[in-house]
Amino acid sequence: MESTEKLVRRAQKGDQAAFVQLIEAHKLAMSRTALAIVHNDEDAADAIGETVLAAFSQLCTLREAKYFKTWLTRILIYNCYDILRARQRVVPIDTMPDVPQDGPDQDRALDIQRGLEMLAENDRLVLTLHYLEDMPVREIARLLGVKEGTVKTRLMRSRQRFRKIYLEQEGECV
Repeated sequence: MESTEKLVRRAQKGDQAAFVQLIEAHKLAMSRTALAIVHNDEDAADAIGETVLAAFSQLCTLREAKYFKTWLTRILIYNCYDILRARQRVVPIDTMPDVPQDGPDQDRALDIQRGLEMLAENDRLVLTLHYLEDMPVREIARLLGVKEGTVKTRLMRSRQRFRKIYLEQEGECV
């Protein structure tokens, strides 16, 4: 597969197929991020749709192709917050993507899902970006507009909160 940077340059020159490849390559990441914020499949789909439209029309404003994922995720986060403001509601998430439907890890995946649902939005977002999307601290900091140290602190605190919730669910001492 072609590198993201090459695809971005092709898409910026008007190659619609390259843009489609970019979106396809990032759709799972967008889905996870949107669900972490809006907690609802329909709202997440709306945010992703708005993000794709905005990215397509504004792709020429992206200066460095290597930051496409960060740029796209930032647009998505803004769209998610717009949806939350417009609808003035928060609905608990029913399902997370990639939860195994059967097998030995199903219970653990469901416990993790429930633990994530119980976290505050900021905690859930930073954990999702770092662990599920493999985004490095530097990129998360750039995306959220904060210092790297702030992201590290948020990750540490979010992990602690998640651990406490997860262990309480399991009935273990914290």
